[in-house]
Amino acid sequence: MKIAIIGKQQPLKVRKNIKEFLEENGHTADILYMETRNAIDWTDKLKGYNAIISAGEKFPKEVFEELKGDLKLLSRYGVGTDEIDKVKAAECGVAVCNAAGSLSTAVAECAMGLILSVLRSIPTSDKEVRNNEWSRFFESKTGTQIEGKTVGIIGFGDISKALCKMLSGFNCRIMAYDLYWNEQAATELSVEYATIEQIQSEADIISIHVPSTPQTNGMINKDFLSKCKSNAILINTARGKLVVAEDLADALNDGVIAGAGMDVFSPEPPDPNNPLLTAKNTVLLPHTGACTIESHIKAGMMAAKNVVDFFNGKTVKTILNPEYKNNI
Repeated sequence: MKIAIIGKQQPLKVRKNIKEFLEENGHTADILYMETRNAIDWTDKLKGYNAIISAGEKFPKEVFEELKGDLKLLSRYGVGTDEIDKVKAAECGVAVCNAAGSLSTAVAECAMGLILSVLRSIPTSDKEVRNNEWSRFFESKTGTQIEGKTVGIIGFGDISKALCKMLSGFNCRIMAYDLYWNEQAATELSVEYATIEQIQSEADIISIHVPSTPQTNGMINKDFLSKCKSNAILINTARGKLVVAEDLADALNDGVIAGAGMDVFSPEPPDPNNPLLTAKNTVLLPHTGACTIESHIKAGMMAAKNVVDFFNGKTVKTILNPEYKNNI
C-alpha cells in the first residue's frame, strides 16, 4: 500500500522512523510537506494514497469526497479527531483511527504543571526576578498549595487517570465526573464520583478532559463559572472550543474565579484580540501538552502499527467510525 505521512510539526526523526517501519512491513511511504493544516488546501498531493498518517490536520468532508476510492484509512498520530469529518469518511469507505492512550502521561504532566504554575504564580515570579522585583518575597505575596484542596476532574479517561496518579502524592481530595463511569479505576485511584454541580460548588481546582463535541463545546461559560468557588482555578488541556473565552476572561478579571491555565484555544493560534491573552492570573501555553519526545515516538509508532495491522486484516481497536465497513 501507498502511505502518506503528514504533520510537519512532528519531529522529522519520528516521521522518518514511521516511514522506515512502514517500508519494513512492505508498504511504500512518503513524508509530505504541507504549508497549511487544512487538507482541503492540498488534496491533489494526497491523491493515490491508500492511507494517511495525520497529526491533527483538518479533514473536512470535501477531502474524503476528493480522495474516495484509493483512500482506505486515516490514522491519527495523536488522539483528538474533532477536526476530522468521521461521518463523511465512513460514507466514503474510509476508516478513521487514533493513537488513544499514547499521549496520556505527557498531557497529564502538562496539566499538573499548569496547576502548580497558576497556584504558585511561577511564570510571573520568574519575570519579577529577571526585573529585580522582589516584592513577592519581602511583602509576603503568597501562593496556594494543592495539599488539602479538592480537585474536580471533568472527564475520567486515560489522561485524567494519569493525572490522578500524579495528584495522589499531594494529599488532596480528588473527584471526577464522566458519562461512562469506571468504578474500578476510581476505586484504585481513590477518586470520588461527582456530578458537574458538585465539582462546581466544591472544587478548588477544576481540570477539563473531555473531547470537543456539539454537547461539550462552550460548556465552560458564564453560567458554569458563576457557580464555582471564588478561589477556584480552571485548567484546560483538552480543546479550546470547550471554553467561551470571553466568559472566562470576564470571570478572571472580575474575581469570579481565581485563575486559569490554558494549553488550548479556539482558533489556534488565538486571535490577537482573544481576551484571555490579557486576562488576570492566567498561564497560557501554545498547545504543547503532548509535546514530549517520548509521546511523539509512542503516538507515531502506534499510528504506524495501526496502518500495518489494518492492511494485514488485523483488528485495530481504536477505529472510531466502524460503519465505514458498510461502504467499502
